[in-house]
Amino acid sequence: MRLTLLLLALTLTATAQHAPRKVKIKRAKAATKAMSRQTAPVLIFQRTPCHGTCPTYTATIFADGRVEYVGERFVTRLGQHTLRLPAAQVTELLAAAQKAGFDKFDDKYVADISDLPSTLITVQAPGRPAKAVEVRGDAPAALQAYIDFLKLRLDPLSSLTEER
Repeated sequence: MRLTLLLLALTLTATAQHAPRKVKIKRAKAATKAMSRQTAPVLIFQRTPCHGTCPTYTATIFADGRVEYVGERFVTRLGQHTLRLPAAQVTELLAAAQKAGFDKFDDKYVADISDLPSTLITVQAPGRPAKAVEVRGDAPAALQAYIDFLKLRLDPLSSLTEER
């Protein structure tokens, strides 16, 4: 009888010690998943080189306004930098994508002309799957208007003050 009680007590103790551990692991996984959603970029805007003096850079923009900027050619700021945009401006960039119908565009509008630069845009609006579009040459008017909108707001990033 004592042996049975001892075995029962050990089993309950062992079970009690492991149960909270499983809960903590589940909570940690959920927190990591939520954090990765928050830290994923909402917009990536890349301008590729041409045979001339085309600005070449990538701006990876996050919902909180953080921008991971990599300037490659013909921009004021060369190299990798962390910059900051107001969160309201990030919201404006995403709203303009939605207004342009970005998720309905084809994945590529690529002319067979080798010296044209490409523009690559990836939009990850909250609650929607990521959508990427590459443009080299002509694009539908609404998409070209969105590209021009982004250039107007993101080309000047190369002269912004770095985040500290």
